[in-house]
Amino acid sequence: MNKSVTSPPRVRRLDATLANQIAAGEVVERPASILKELLENSLDAQATRITIQLQGGGMDLLSVEDNGTGILPEDLPLALERHATSKVASWEDLQAIQTMGFRGEALPAIASVARMEILSRTHDAGQGARLQVHGGEVLASEPAARAPGTTVQVADLFYNVPARRKFLRSAAAELTRIQKVLRQIALANFPVAFQLLQNRRSLVQYPAATDAEACSARVASILGEGFLANALYLEQSDQGMSLRGWLGLPTYNRARGDEQYFFVNGRPVRDPVLTHALRAAYQDVLFQDRHPLFVLYLDMPAEQVDVNVHPAKAEVRFRDSRAVHDFLFHTLRRIIAEQGGDKPQISVPVQPAMRPLGLALDIPAAGAVRPPSGPSSAYVPSFQQDLSGVAEARTAAYWEQMVAAGTSRPVESYLDHSPQEQSLAPEYPLGQAVAQIHARFIVAQNQEGMILVDQHAAHERILYEKMKKDCQLDDKQQFVIPEYVHVTAAQMTCFEEQQEALRAAGLDISVAGPGTLAIHGALRSLDARNFAQLVAELLDMEKPWGQGDVEGNPALAEMACRAAIKTSRRLNLDEMNSLLRQLEVTPRFGQCNHGRPTVVQFSLADLDRLFLRGR
Repeated sequence: MNKSVTSPPRVRRLDATLANQIAAGEVVERPASILKELLENSLDAQATRITIQLQGGGMDLLSVEDNGTGILPEDLPLALERHATSKVASWEDLQAIQTMGFRGEALPAIASVARMEILSRTHDAGQGARLQVHGGEVLASEPAARAPGTTVQVADLFYNVPARRKFLRSAAAELTRIQKVLRQIALANFPVAFQLLQNRRSLVQYPAATDAEACSARVASILGEGFLANALYLEQSDQGMSLRGWLGLPTYNRARGDEQYFFVNGRPVRDPVLTHALRAAYQDVLFQDRHPLFVLYLDMPAEQVDVNVHPAKAEVRFRDSRAVHDFLFHTLRRIIAEQGGDKPQISVPVQPAMRPLGLALDIPAAGAVRPPSGPSSAYVPSFQQDLSGVAEARTAAYWEQMVAAGTSRPVESYLDHSPQEQSLAPEYPLGQAVAQIHARFIVAQNQEGMILVDQHAAHERILYEKMKKDCQLDDKQQFVIPEYVHVTAAQMTCFEEQQEALRAAGLDISVAGPGTLAIHGALRSLDARNFAQLVAELLDMEKPWGQGDVEGNPALAEMACRAAIKTSRRLNLDEMNSLLRQLEVTPRFGQCNHGRPTVVQFSLADLDRLFLRGR
């Protein structure tokens, strides 16, 4: 059977509006990307004062007003044509580009998916001009009054492409992204004053910073006073490259890497070469899954870096990436080492603790040994035997059945006896502690055989259940003197969005001033040594927050995790047995808050099989 042959589709030239809408897919992703493009235009126009106004998180209205050089009236219509720009005229200009923008794509792309109005006046003109464009179609072009500079208003984003608007998030989420872009731009342009308003209410204001003190103040307003107090200012040059900025100490770190700012020739970028060099510099002095904070500026000849490799100009390509990597790595590594980050630390005995462990662990204060913070030089080979089926993590139901069969006795009943004198009381499902392994696991002996307990995971479950109960009973402690915590702009935004979840977690917190929170109270069972640090870490959480209910509030689980006995904490036998007794009467104690097992039972048969006994 002959198949019918259809004519091939004809090649057609796209009309200008459709071409711009396609280009907008790369340039105009959301209000934050529009703000980035408009701010770059203002900075290229040598503006020293920029005001941003928003409605609906920038989706309903986003306006950028500056006092820059302005646009000539006859050039306004041309500014909305693709590839029309005043910033480059030749390949040589592109190779040595110094401006933030250069493609001439942003304004026509934005105008094709929104209602745009441009009002501009040059400094030597008697009046300005206004251009009104809806969906790429020019509706009006006329003289207008304005002070020297330019205002670009973008309203009803994606009104003509509703499918694109559905991909936007809530107004609050879009505002958070906008604030992130503004922080990046503000850190790269200290002499420029910025103000952000939402519904005519001022949200952020960065005064112009023209001296070292003012620059430090801007950094502190964005990353927090704590960062400035725990950062080194550096200035280093070599091989035609210069590096300056603020480098956070390894001891001042975060759970997320969102407070890391790197600029190449004044442009905020992300690059695998830079990322690897920074990670390598902090290696061995930073805990796993923790991230350093920094604000760093790398300046180099423009011809040594290609900025035309990413639609949003967020990535760059270096001509000699190895030289850049080595310069960064060796410079930062040396500076960190000079501050003691690379000096090895050894275990030394310390004085007895002045307060009980973590929170509400009813054990006496005891001597402790501080573990080494650096990697151990000892090598212990691991056995490569197949232990499958030897030890199983018992289910919560299994342990609850064992607990129901006996009754836990008070801690005092065994405090006066040495382990050798204690009998294996059947009412203790988790048995009696006999040792601790690497300040991480508790070894206990029960009627079945041997038990291993993850001390951190076990204590985490104990605390989590206690804190949930305290939340339900509203059992809180109010502080006589509030504890204050300095937070970054991102942390303050998180606090404003998550106040209900924090309140449901028993934390009584209020805004005490710009960049400062006051902690007035907390759950009575929470015996944190540093509430300020705890709150700061909660505001860094990457996990989704709950809706204020106790049972599903991640903040509660996070507090329990951070307040629990650390893996490196050495315990004496009394402390270990106290932990076992509390664990036995804790609901769902078979797993920690993250689903990992807290207890593993080895039967005598399991142990015999390990040593090939009975064969």
